[in-house]
Amino acid sequence: EGQAMMGGLGAGLAALALGHALPAWLLLPLMVAAAIAFGVAWAAVPGALQAWRGSHIVITTIMFNFIAAALMTHLLVNVLIKPGQQSPETREFGPGAAMPAVHELLAKAGITFAPSPLNFAFLLALAASALVWVLIWRTRWGYALRVAGQNQAAAVYAGISPPRIIIQSMLLSGALAGCFALNELLGSQHRILVDFPG
Repeated sequence: EGQAMMGGLGAGLAALALGHALPAWLLLPLMVAAAIAFGVAWAAVPGALQAWRGSHIVITTIMFNFIAAALMTHLLVNVLIKPGQQSPETREFGPGAAMPAVHELLAKAGITFAPSPLNFAFLLALAASALVWVLIWRTRWGYALRVAGQNQAAAVYAGISPPRIIIQSMLLSGALAGCFALNELLGSQHRILVDFPG
C-alpha cells in the first residue's frame, strides 16, 4: 500500500506539474515513469533491510505504509492542497493527465465500444502481467528468483546471491505497486486524494 501511495504521489506530481503543458501522448509515459520511480524508491529501503539486516519484509513494509500515509497526509494538508478548500486533496490535473478511455481508443480505430470507466490502465496491467510472467518463467533472473525463494542454501551453492535477488524482487514489486495508482488517480479521480489506495 505504501508503494502504491508513493507511486501515486509520483504520477500525481508529474500530472500537476505538466498536465496543462503537455499532450496526453507525451505526458502518459512520464507519469508512468514517475509512478514506477517513486514506487521503486519506497520499496528499496525495506528490500535492503531484508537483504542486509534480516528484517522481516512484512513488518518493515507495514511500518512503511504508516510512514507513507503520514507523509501523504502532511503533503496534502500543508503543501499540495488546492487553495481555498477544506478537503485534503490537490487541484484537478490538467487535460493532458487523463488516462485515455478504451472506448475512445477503439473509436479512433473505427470500433464501436460502449462508454465505460475502462481505460488504458487495464492494457498496461495486462502488459505488466505478461512481462512478469516472462521474467519469472523464461529468464535466468526468474530462475534465480525461484531458487532463492525456495531454498536460500541451494541458491548460494548454485552461485546465486539471495540478498541481491531480494532487493531486485522488491524493486520489481515497488514498480508494479507504483503503477497501481495510474488507474485510480489518472483514470478516475483526476487528483491526488489522501487514501486513494483504499
